[in-house]
Amino acid sequence: MLYARCAFCGYTAPLNCSGQFMPHPTMLVELTAMGPTCPACGPLPPVFTCPFFHTQYLYIPGVSPTPQPGYNYAPVIQAQPGASPQTLNKGFGEIVGELGAGIGRGAVEAMFGQH
Repeated sequence: MLYARCAFCGYTAPLNCSGQFMPHPTMLVELTAMGPTCPACGPLPPVFTCPFFHTQYLYIPGVSPTPQPGYNYAPVIQAQPGASPQTLNKGFGEIVGELGAGIGRGAVEAMFGQH
């Protein structure tokens, strides 16, 4: 099961889809080689909107491109259904560190053209 955490308010929720082109019963989103994928709709846009309408890009380690400065990212982890808050917090903590390092690399590349 994939969980996303809002970068603004910290709201954490399982990623699900209720239909992109045609409404369907709510289904959990799966991680495939093409990124977040709905079993009914196929690959989904890598965007997360929390209940407070904060919209940001999904950041999935090993799947998402290098984070770019100036954009907001919602980290995504894969965990068991019903995972404890401690398990989720640990997973998100590891990704947030990686996300910050990626944005730093992107800023250096943009400013100095270094890789």
